[in-house]
Amino acid sequence: MLHTPGRRGRPKGTGIDDNERLAQLDALLRIHPDLRPTTAIRQMGYSDPSAIRRLRDKYKIFALGSGVAFENLFASARSSTEPKLTASPSLTTR
Repeated sequence: MLHTPGRRGRPKGTGIDDNERLAQLDALLRIHPDLRPTTAIRQMGYSDPSAIRRLRDKYKIFALGSGVAFENLFASARSSTEPKLTASPSLTTR
């Protein structure tokens, strides 16, 4: 009798097709570029942390595959109140 060993760890995905939700999320983020992906997902009506995480992670892959620059994807995550890191003119490197 053939026996295949059981897989360890988490299963390899749910098989849920999120293409329509990802397209809707992409459209929402294009209309409101100041929103972060997680905030936009919550505005779409999702409150389950697992669903939010799943959609956010899939959106990162979706956005990178569709030609959206990685910096543009998370530019809204940077706050204007955060200090920008710049080289000080008084410091010299050797």
